[in-house]
Amino acid sequence: MVIDKPDVFISHASPDKATFVRPLAEALRGLGVAVWYDEFSMELGDSISQMIDRGIATSRFGIVVVSPAFISRNWTQHELRSLVSREVDQDIRIIPVWHGVTKKQVSDFSPSLADKLAVDTSQVDAMQAAIQILRAVRPDLYSAHPRAELERLANGTAIAELQAEIESLETELEEYRCPYCGAALSMRADAPMDDEQKHWDVVEVFDCGFRRFGGSVDRLCPHDPNFPRFEDYEIVVLSSHLLGRDAFTVRAMPRTEMARKLRLEAASAPTEEQARRRLEANYRYAAGKISNAEWFNAKAG
Repeated sequence: MVIDKPDVFISHASPDKATFVRPLAEALRGLGVAVWYDEFSMELGDSISQMIDRGIATSRFGIVVVSPAFISRNWTQHELRSLVSREVDQDIRIIPVWHGVTKKQVSDFSPSLADKLAVDTSQVDAMQAAIQILRAVRPDLYSAHPRAELERLANGTAIAELQAEIESLETELEEYRCPYCGAALSMRADAPMDDEQKHWDVVEVFDCGFRRFGGSVDRLCPHDPNFPRFEDYEIVVLSSHLLGRDAFTVRAMPRTEMARKLRLEAASAPTEEQARRRLEANYRYAAGKISNAEWFNAKAG
């Protein structure tokens, strides 16, 4: 991810990534520092030279990890020259990190770097180095947290704890969501399980229509992959002139176990065809395929 105005640009040699630079960059990012580091800031297809030049040009601080590998490579010396050039213009500040080198080695390589107060990795690890650098580059963040909290942020403990808390909260919230579509729980109450009201249990109703009673599903969620098809019902037609205007009634008799969990309201109409359409509308509404207004219009038509 490209950062428009990084706090720091990390200049380093590739052999030092695993042992120090990557942990340093991750610790700085955990502390809230905007870091330009090639593994964070470059994507496939990017021009390496252009992206590095951009990182140097836009960063406020340049962290130079001076190591035997850094000293021996031409590319790192090009980065250092660019950083020094910007420092001369007083719009960047270089922070040296000595990684496996002596003061004499640094002095022989770059007298200007040897003259700067540096972080020495023979005395601190990547996490501690990140906290020292934080004090220089983001004093606002440094002063906002006690040392123990900074260490938790730098080593990723705080992030891991937050992630664990989020996962725990998500687990707790699962009981308030439909297990198939995530719809919210709209009602939870005690209800009698028999006509004599001797046995009671909890009924739960969700916004999608999913319903549990005593822990068992007695109405399905339309998003249940095993939701019954209309063909899973046998249509029974009843007709009687005694019914008056609505002379035909059709009922849906379930053929499968899942269909038995979705009880469809019978439909009546002056003609058998109308009654069948109304029954199918009852199914389509229960399956979430039509809106309440569409269902109402189908029943009225």
